[in-house]
Amino acid sequence: MFQSGPRLATLFAALILLPRLALGAAGAEFAQAATPGAADSGSGKPKMVNLWRPGDPGQRLNIRGRVTAPDGAPLGSATLFVRQADGNGDYIDRYSAMLQTDASGLYQFGTVLPGQYYGTKHIHITITHDGYRSLDTEILFQGDPNLDDPEAPNAIFLEEATLNDETLLYGRFDVTLFPE
Repeated sequence: MFQSGPRLATLFAALILLPRLALGAAGAEFAQAATPGAADSGSGKPKMVNLWRPGDPGQRLNIRGRVTAPDGAPLGSATLFVRQADGNGDYIDRYSAMLQTDASGLYQFGTVLPGQYYGTKHIHITITHDGYRSLDTEILFQGDPNLDDPEAPNAIFLEEATLNDETLLYGRFDVTLFPE
């Protein structure tokens, strides 16, 4: 995994995420998802941030994970920036978001399996937390025929489940951040 400094996360936010705040309703929804404390839905699960909308192309996908310190302690209020191609392999603004972990370090978001975009299917993810080095990496998917290393540590296994006659994919991506 590639480690980077907080400057990349700031640049990502400035170039990709902040312009969305000027998009009216989409910007309001985006800002709400990033509000501190909004990650706790009261159900024992972190708030689901959905990038997918009905009618979008591609296979629906939910990703969950936990952000921890090296000793396993959860890192609540860690900020995650995610960006990906849609189901057709095109980058569109709506398939990017900022979210926060809940008090247990948990997060989740709903999206689609990214379409093919120059190589492996992937989701860009940058994770930051005060006092820790930021992590900038990609979530890859085991079984992708374009994946060079099937044992890549950032390649996740996807499970299938059927709900209301729709097949959904589920994956888990846990992350450990290291102190600065």
